Amino acid sequence: MRLSTRLTIAMVALVLLATTAVGVLSYRNIAAVALPRALDRLQTHAELLGSELAASVRGARADVIGFRSAVAAIDIMNAHLNRSTDPAAAASETELRRRLGRRFEAELVSKPNYHEFRYIGVEDGGRELVRADRSGPGGSPRTVPDGELQRKGDRPAFAETIRLPAGEVYVSPVELNQENGVIETPHVPVLRVATALHAPDGRPFGIVIINVDMRPAFARIRNAAADGRRRYVVNDHGDYLLHPDPDREFGFEFAKPRRVQDDFPELTELLAAGGTASGVVLDRTGHRFGAGVVSLRLAEGPRIAVIETLPYAELMATTIAARDSTLIVGLVAALCAFLLAIVVARSLTRPLVQMTKVVEGFSRGETVALPAGGGHEIGVLATAFADMAAESRAKTASLLESEQMARDVVANALDAFVQTDEAGNILEWNPAAEAIFGWSQQEALGKQLISLVLPEALQSHRRRMREQLLRSEASAAAGERFEIDAIRKDGHPFKIEVSLKALRRRGGYVVNAFIRDMTQKIAADEQLRQAQKMEAVGQLTGGVAHDFNNVLTVITGTIEILAAEVSDRPDLAAITRLIGEAADRGAELTAHLLAFARKQPLQPRDTDVNRLIVESAKLMRPTLGEHVEIESMLADSVWPALVDPGQLSSALLNLAINARDAMPDGGKLTLETRNVILDESYAAAHSDVRAGNYVMIAVSDTGVGIPESIRDRVFDPFFSTKEVGRGTGLGLSMVYGFVKQSDGHIKVYSEEGFGTTFRLYLPQAGGSPEQLAAAPLSAELEGGHETILIVEDDPLVRSYVDTQLQSLGYKTLSAANGVEALDIADGGAAFDLLFTDVIMPGRLNGRQLAAEMARRRPGLKVLFTSGYTENAIIHHGRLDSGVLLLAKPYRKLDLARMVRTALTDAGILADSHSAPA
Repeated sequence: MRLSTRLTIAMVALVLLATTAVGVLSYRNIAAVALPRALDRLQTHAELLGSELAASVRGARADVIGFRSAVAAIDIMNAHLNRSTDPAAAASETELRRRLGRRFEAELVSKPNYHEFRYIGVEDGGRELVRADRSGPGGSPRTVPDGELQRKGDRPAFAETIRLPAGEVYVSPVELNQENGVIETPHVPVLRVATALHAPDGRPFGIVIINVDMRPAFARIRNAAADGRRRYVVNDHGDYLLHPDPDREFGFEFAKPRRVQDDFPELTELLAAGGTASGVVLDRTGHRFGAGVVSLRLAEGPRIAVIETLPYAELMATTIAARDSTLIVGLVAALCAFLLAIVVARSLTRPLVQMTKVVEGFSRGETVALPAGGGHEIGVLATAFADMAAESRAKTASLLESEQMARDVVANALDAFVQTDEAGNILEWNPAAEAIFGWSQQEALGKQLISLVLPEALQSHRRRMREQLLRSEASAAAGERFEIDAIRKDGHPFKIEVSLKALRRRGGYVVNAFIRDMTQKIAADEQLRQAQKMEAVGQLTGGVAHDFNNVLTVITGTIEILAAEVSDRPDLAAITRLIGEAADRGAELTAHLLAFARKQPLQPRDTDVNRLIVESAKLMRPTLGEHVEIESMLADSVWPALVDPGQLSSALLNLAINARDAMPDGGKLTLETRNVILDESYAAAHSDVRAGNYVMIAVSDTGVGIPESIRDRVFDPFFSTKEVGRGTGLGLSMVYGFVKQSDGHIKVYSEEGFGTTFRLYLPQAGGSPEQLAAAPLSAELEGGHETILIVEDDPLVRSYVDTQLQSLGYKTLSAANGVEALDIADGGAAFDLLFTDVIMPGRLNGRQLAAEMARRRPGLKVLFTSGYTENAIIHHGRLDSGVLLLAKPYRKLDLARMVRTALTDAGILADSHSAPA
């Protein structure tokens, strides 16, 4: 046999062998890659189904928690506890239940997957207080009449929920709904989500429960099955909740359990492992299936599993087709090689074998080796093939890595990412977009972005802006950032910040939008602006009050002198009384201004607020009149509050007078106390609040209420809605400043026509409450013969004090500032008391001067005076221990009493206050 024939036969045999090897290796490689990928796709489908199922009940937990603190639910509880009437809501229990029923109906209208919404009380065997279901005409929502309400106290959902600690939520397994103890027909699979409501004394009052209808979610899973796929939903025991054969569903409800372990025994381990898993399993008949399993908790309740199966033949259809195609191609290649080998066997046999090895190596991902021999053309071809293979691998790996990185960034972004085509149709919709707008990804994809999230009035404007962006290459590349109003799925409007950028692709432009919800930022900015405004007004009013107190001090003292001189002239004496009354009115006004500015000296003590309110109520009765009823609702075991009791009494009286003016035809004033804890989340939402324990005092009236348009201004100084001459506009300002200076918090709640409630939150004290009794003060002027050093920067006040002290028998020395006072002391002058203003110009204020004097003359006694004290001797509005302060303006009697007290009873500055402030 000729060599060419032998070479041809060998070449053909080699080609057949190489083709067979390539086919087998390709089949194995494809099978090794295709099976995991097919299982991954099956698993991904199951995860998507699980995500959709979880999303269908996600809102129920938040809704039931929201109704735990809803005003309507609490009002019903208060009305029931107050014998069918809620004083704060001004409505009967029947009316409140009717209102709550309407709200439940609205919830059912807006959430089609809710089957029932109920409010069940503990009393009367767990009787329903309010129930709304879909028993109206055509399945419409309806509030069930009282005669149809049922007792649910024996139901597991009620018993489990009522035993929960406060704040926790009960989630039932998925089961068939029952009416009057009978399974509803047609069957309605439901998930029950409930939470308990507790009375103010901590006892359980009832529960709020939502029955979520699982039929729509199950129907979507059932209808989505195709291409031989079968989908199941099972509970944590493996009982079928959803099956292609409806007769096998919920068998456990009828004592005929049908479980997935019976049909797919190998799924037992996958279900027990929990989480997500996939694999090839055998059914009970021995047939192979690919299975994807995802385990999840609906509304953080009992665990369920979503299972998707696909016959193995369907799972490997692509691989089998690739194998058959490879074999056919191999046979054709062998025939062609045989024909070609006859002509070019001698010249191409060896290079073709080498090239075959190169191709085989590339299919296995091996390094490409250049063939030896075969001529220049074969060498060039081999080199080019090797370069192409290397570049292809590198680019493919880089592309996959970049794509995965981009998807991870978009999926985990805090801002919403939305991508649209030129027509505005949504192409991408990340989880943050779902959270912000309320539309799921499945609902949003393919929809018009503008019609989905923008109010109708702005849609034409946004279309013009997008067209303008796409017309210019420069603007498309640079992008656009702006703020605009948007709407959520439930129709709620809110403001968003949008960053737009258009990108050109082969099919035209796509528009990428990053969207940020501005709701919290807007609220925080508004709160900051209000706090800054109140702080600025406080600084201004405090400064004015300080200077005005200096003037009032001179006026009041001068009037006393004039009154004594004209006591035998009735006409002139009457004039001096009028001037004195005007000066007292001015002093009261400045006291209110200092209270608002948080610059008044406080003497906080551990105070029994219940006892103080009882005493204050006695003083309020003659002030408010017979047409106003006063009711006290004081909680037992209320903590003592760290507060100035006198200032608290004044604040309560101010609030009571405001309430009286809001009830011209009479009404009820309610005083309430209880212990509250303001947590970190509340403190985060209110920048002026520190988390901790507080004593809450509520002052409520049944008056006309405060219009919403002025509700934010009620604490502004000089703002008043009363007639001219009936008020100064400083009552509520004083209350606001006192509460803030006491490290407390104040909130106002009002509804026009229904009344107003002011809630004062005062910090809890650490010890036992002190007695409020005070020693009587002497009304006689008492003088002395000691020497007093007067330090006052205002010459009028200094002259007045000098005159009054000399009239009381004292010897006086005077200085305009701290430096002059130290010069007098260094000069050797003897004096028994330092009487100094706190706030003075120069390098030494009153406290610093007292400290310097104490170093020079240990044991020196000090009396301070000031229109306000800032932090020189007061820390956060509270007097230092052992410090005596005479607040301006003051009369001669006040001056005489405090000077005598300082000379006889005052603490020594050098003992405990020698350091500068």
